[in-house]
Amino acid sequence: MNVSIWSYSMLVIILAISLYCLWEGNKTELAVVSGEQSKFEAYASTMVLLWLPTLYLVIGLYSEQISTVEISLVWVGSTNNWLGALGVLAMTGYFALNLIMTKNAKETHPALEAQLEHVAWLMPRSPKELMCFTCGVSLSAGICEELLFRGFLWFLMTPFLGFWPALLVSSLLFGLAHAYQGGVHVVRTGVMGIILGVISWLTETIWIAIAVHALVNIYGGLLAYIVCSNTKPEPASSVTDAC
Repeated sequence: MNVSIWSYSMLVIILAISLYCLWEGNKTELAVVSGEQSKFEAYASTMVLLWLPTLYLVIGLYSEQISTVEISLVWVGSTNNWLGALGVLAMTGYFALNLIMTKNAKETHPALEAQLEHVAWLMPRSPKELMCFTCGVSLSAGICEELLFRGFLWFLMTPFLGFWPALLVSSLLFGLAHAYQGGVHVVRTGVMGIILGVISWLTETIWIAIAVHALVNIYGGLLAYIVCSNTKPEPASSVTDAC
């Protein structure tokens, strides 16, 4: 496989992002909790970090450095495409039903708060935060991370490492990009990356993985909002996210 200078530069950018997130660790969390940074600023910086390399990928697509077929950014209307779409609809219905049940089952909220503790500082508590998290962070992560990690990176490494090893490495880097959640959740995110890769492979398109990724993030934000909305609201001047 002949790798272009653009592909090498794209690879360096993705590696740099993963290493930067690993080095940054919980600095953003500490800044938000201490009041040095607002939650909206954290959301904005996250979206910038996601969209800058994605825009560089788009430039590569338009300049024909890489094709939409190579990164599975296609929809051919195959049986697997449509089965994937039905799966997304089923997941949407399941999430919606679960959110309704969770809202009415207030006795389950303390346990859910404990489960969300590692990302409580990032989760939305106000309607404005919810809007920004849902329409901004969640959709950006679904689109950008799938194109970067399951699209470009997996495709680039497959000829050198093989299909499954390339998926494992790309998922590892995907996990490292979420180092702010802590070591255990880096592993969980890496496993999620493998699952999303398998979804992309089985459905023959990255669009389904993008939809699933975005849905999971949106569901997490809505779940946290429901759980936290029943606790004492934080002062307007405060930026701490603890439920």
